Amino acid sequence: MSEISSALSAFSKKFSRFTKANPFGEPVSKPRPDDLTQRRIMEKDEAFSAEVIRTYTKYRFPYKTLGEDSLEAASIKNDEDALLAAYNLYKAVLAANEQFGTEQTRIRDDVIATPLARKDAYTQGDDFVYLQCWLRYEQKVEDVVPVLAQPLSQRQEKDTYTLQFVPAESYHGDYKKKEIVAVIQSEFYPAG
Repeated sequence: MSEISSALSAFSKKFSRFTKANPFGEPVSKPRPDDLTQRRIMEKDEAFSAEVIRTYTKYRFPYKTLGEDSLEAASIKNDEDALLAAYNLYKAVLAANEQFGTEQTRIRDDVIATPLARKDAYTQGDDFVYLQCWLRYEQKVEDVVPVLAQPLSQRQEKDTYTLQFVPAESYHGDYKKKEIVAVIQSEFYPAG
């Protein structure tokens, strides 16, 4: 009987080491592949959000973020000014059509030439969405969305883009752009 009590006592001591290491008394399990995958997805989402926030901060406050002497800040500010000028021109054309145009005689193409349409960061990359958000949220332009598009007649020419404004209710950006806008809206404009 003393052998049984000794064995139970030894087992009890060993077991107490495990419960001290894990005070909840629950077995420690290896992370499941699903947990690792979920963690990687969360880390990737966090990195994506951080990059969007960092980039939009540059567009929202170029000189404050990049410095007064920054060439990048000056370039962003010039791009914002060009986009705002294009929007004002677009609205002036609409007003002129309303005031002077008729059904048969009016300005037809809402295409605007701008240096923005020649920048690879906007035509080939995703940076134009930051200008779209700047115009929407900072300039309160909610009726239209600027887009860079290739006119049908010039689709063969790779580097030919024009700026157009489409009604906001009919604009549908791709999935990545929607994700960028969602991060910007939730981080910078949660009430809007």
